[in-house]
Amino acid sequence: MSVDRLLDNLFDDLSGTGAAGRRTLAEAEDHLRAAVADGVERGLPTEQAEAEAVRRFGETRPVAAGIRRAHLDLRAVARKAFTGTWVVGIVGLLTLGLSGALSEAFGRIFGAGFVAGDRIGVTYTASRCDDYFEYFPNAGSCGEAAALHHWGEVVQGRVLAGILGVLALLTLLFARRFILRGSSWAAPVPFVVTVALAALGGVAVLLGGVSLMEIAFGQTSGTGVNLSDAIAAGLVFLAALVWTLRYLRRRAFA
Repeated sequence: MSVDRLLDNLFDDLSGTGAAGRRTLAEAEDHLRAAVADGVERGLPTEQAEAEAVRRFGETRPVAAGIRRAHLDLRAVARKAFTGTWVVGIVGLLTLGLSGALSEAFGRIFGAGFVAGDRIGVTYTASRCDDYFEYFPNAGSCGEAAALHHWGEVVQGRVLAGILGVLALLTLLFARRFILRGSSWAAPVPFVVTVALAALGGVAVLLGGVSLMEIAFGQTSGTGVNLSDAIAAGLVFLAALVWTLRYLRRRAFA
């Protein structure tokens, strides 16, 4: 890693630390440049002198963490927590939107009962059946009419959540550009990634396992909604994981 790249990483890690971070970055650059100059004077090639200076400096995150502890700014912490929670909420809403699209596809392929059918043994009153048939007069049975009604609710609710997620994302982008400006409002990547991966991974494993067990035992009525949620969470989990690994790789090898 070059000195410039290390300073770039330190700059990122010190975001939101204000004047203390700016002074630390300047001192670090002076120290590193002096170490490189000393290495060159000792006969080392410039690249080797830089590598030695970077190695002696060590990781940037512990340095930034120390500055944050010594100059804790509760307002900056609150700002980052706010935007970080905002981003996590956006991820959750978009995941629900994707689940709604999958529920729509499952209902069209396997039938509304697969997504939102009631469990075996559920009975309906005559008045309730009349309500369902009012919406779906061509349904073959009260159970089918109920499944079609519930399917529409499942898809509509999740698609609405996805639309809210898109609006929340656009609002955040607008706010970061014109209102919540500056690095102190930047969402903390470790917080967002940790929460998103833990939540999405847990949902994918739990609901996916339940859905597969139900299918294995022949219980397919209403299974599709959990399966849609599990697949959507799994896909977003994988996308977030790939992004995280690429982010860490860029930091490690750039």
